[in-house]
Amino acid sequence: MKNRLLTRKLTQAKRKTQTCRVFDLKINQSHLSKLELQKLKMFFVEAKWLYNYILNQPDIFKFDTKTKSIQKLNKNKEIETVKLQYLPAKNRQDVYYGLIENIKNLNKKKKKGNKVGRLKFKSNIKSINLSQLGVTHKIISKNKLKLNGIKRPLRVFGLSQVTPDMEISNAKLLNLLDGYHIKLTTFSEKIQEIHDHKESIGIDFGIKTNLTLSDGKTFNVSIPETERLKRLQRKFSKSLKGSKNRYKLKSTVAKEYLKITNRKKDVSNKIVSGLLKNYNQIIIQDENLRGWQSGWFGKQVQHSCLGSIKAKLKLYDTRVKVINRYCPTTKMCFKCGTLNQHITLADRTFSCDCGYSEDRDIKAAKTILKIGMEHIEYKPVEKNKYS
Repeated sequence: MKNRLLTRKLTQAKRKTQTCRVFDLKINQSHLSKLELQKLKMFFVEAKWLYNYILNQPDIFKFDTKTKSIQKLNKNKEIETVKLQYLPAKNRQDVYYGLIENIKNLNKKKKKGNKVGRLKFKSNIKSINLSQLGVTHKIISKNKLKLNGIKRPLRVFGLSQVTPDMEISNAKLLNLLDGYHIKLTTFSEKIQEIHDHKESIGIDFGIKTNLTLSDGKTFNVSIPETERLKRLQRKFSKSLKGSKNRYKLKSTVAKEYLKITNRKKDVSNKIVSGLLKNYNQIIIQDENLRGWQSGWFGKQVQHSCLGSIKAKLKLYDTRVKVINRYCPTTKMCFKCGTLNQHITLADRTFSCDCGYSEDRDIKAAKTILKIGMEHIEYKPVEKNKYS
């Protein structure tokens, strides 16, 4: 026990000096045989059977992980005995240990005074832990990975991103709408970044122009629903409830939504990467995007990836500064500091009595830059409870 605690402390100290990166690797199903596809499918089916069977035991903590014959409900809700043929022994242990960990976490929350329920039976399982490198999974080459239970190495997309200097921590096998994926968690030594450019930039989030930079550059990151999605939704609404056709359409609609989500991720990754490469310091405002979405601009915010860009930028706390959302960046003139109380949403040009006039979004970005550089703090105005 002491050795385990010591090892954990050493690992925690080591992780502080490392960078964590998670890679999404997609299995190339075009090179899989019918038997291999069947095995991948049955991994998740048998994991669900085993999870529900363990959860139904009178004493979960005394369950024998070597058990192969279990009981499950069939389509007619009748109990039948089945044998686990596809799910390897180590993966069966991971299903059990994952369930035990969930129980312990619930117990910790309960001791803190939180109201907790109990674990429920699952209708499907979408992820399987691959906890031991070299046993549950093993990297063979730049594009091949070996999974426990499948004889042939699998071809995967994106494995070339994982370099030999990276330490692989753990992995998960995922069953997603567009196929099977492997999420690989890696750790590598932190590299001190050297930036030749010293320019700082302020960014204003908006609806008409999604991103406006203080140097005048603009980006629109709106990705609306496709015509195919609208057509599928109309078809789905007219389908018969409980029919096989409706079930197939539901899956097709979900896949189309996934494509749109992937496009948004791609756009947000490219924009964040470009900003970090070209600017030394980035200053943004902590905009209430959720409030925008629940108000007049629900569709515009939903179809954009503003939230994703904001969340990703906030991760780089050493290079990205977030100013208070209550700073009057739209109304304040960054040259003289006067507040223009009469500017409305319809006014696209900001004009000040000092003679300064410019596009309102560019002016707001410049104000954000100035406030961030001068470390000005603002607090919300207290409202009179009788007003």
